[in-house]
Amino acid sequence: MSNLGDGMVAAAGPLLALSLTDDARLIAAVPFAAMLPWLILSLPAGVFIDRRDRQKIMYLANITRGLLFTMIAVGALTEYLNIFHLIVISGIAGVCELFFDMSSQAFLPAIVDQTQLEKANSRLYITEIVSNGFVGLPIGAWIFVAASFAPFAVNALALLAAGLLIKSIKHQAKAPTISGERRSFVKELKQGLAWLASHRLLRVLAVMLGIANMCHMFGAAVFAKFARDELGLGARSFGVLLAVISIGSIIGGFVGESVSKRLGATTAIVLAYIVFGISDLIPGLFPNIWAVTISGVVMAIAGTTWNVITVSMRQRLIPTELFGRVNSVYRFIGTGSTAIGALLGGQIAFNFGLRATYLASGAILLFALATLTPIFLRAAGDYIVPDLTPAPPSIT
Repeated sequence: MSNLGDGMVAAAGPLLALSLTDDARLIAAVPFAAMLPWLILSLPAGVFIDRRDRQKIMYLANITRGLLFTMIAVGALTEYLNIFHLIVISGIAGVCELFFDMSSQAFLPAIVDQTQLEKANSRLYITEIVSNGFVGLPIGAWIFVAASFAPFAVNALALLAAGLLIKSIKHQAKAPTISGERRSFVKELKQGLAWLASHRLLRVLAVMLGIANMCHMFGAAVFAKFARDELGLGARSFGVLLAVISIGSIIGGFVGESVSKRLGATTAIVLAYIVFGISDLIPGLFPNIWAVTISGVVMAIAGTTWNVITVSMRQRLIPTELFGRVNSVYRFIGTGSTAIGALLGGQIAFNFGLRATYLASGAILLFALATLTPIFLRAAGDYIVPDLTPAPPSIT
């Protein structure tokens, strides 16, 4: 339910920003604000999540986001909203999304057996992508044309309902336990940093993900403007394009588990990164609807496959009592970089043109591929096949 609303906003949000300003820097500032919490709050949030009830955090995060999107809907309806209001509210909503996403990844192993993690993550991604991308995106764009406030109002209702549903989940809760005296916040944070720093495989994966997410945001931050100015698409066609590209994510959700088993996690991860680099070059070289659609679909397949494999790997390798902290360090590196990417993307588009965002992204990704792949392969060689690898001991 929440992803259906999020999908509508994913299409309507950039269109709303584009209706408020034509400055690529301000348009990119909206996703920058939404992703900035990952750069600022990821590390302390991990400690908080390990100390608190993860289910309650998810519930409260959704309720708060619902209220924030109500504010956007009211602002759009009354025409009081301006681009700066949108940037600020997006930043606060991003804080809530950070706590929800990190808590949900830590919560899943509490309700799913370890042998079923790939399947569970695949099904979650498929459900998310179908409701978010395939259904939510075109509906959000079409409704926005008729009533700009409506997608945000629907998302508010969906988030409130989803929060109540999350609260209703029954499971055998495990209270956070800390032996001896309660450790200090700083000490617990250092434990998460130390654990990831000592784990070569997850450390290099975090760096690879960080570079990929940063580069992808170069173009994604101004994609609505690219679609209008370079591809000649209107709002409705923009929603359809996003929905078609999301088909790749659906495919990735279905094949992620089998690709991991048939090719092996190591090979699948390297192939996905190759796709990241090549797919990001194509819109810059061939700015037409077919090239952008095909590259987007292929990129989405690779991205979801990467997520299914690496999220399951983290859930299996990181000790439960440390998951929030270690995952927060991983996400700080891997997801926090999106804020930097959005900021840089706006500047690149403003100074060098919209196509330059994709050319810069592809070039950096291919360089990263050549540089980091040997390091990743050596790190992967130190571990058994991921589904047979026991979790390393926790830090006491």
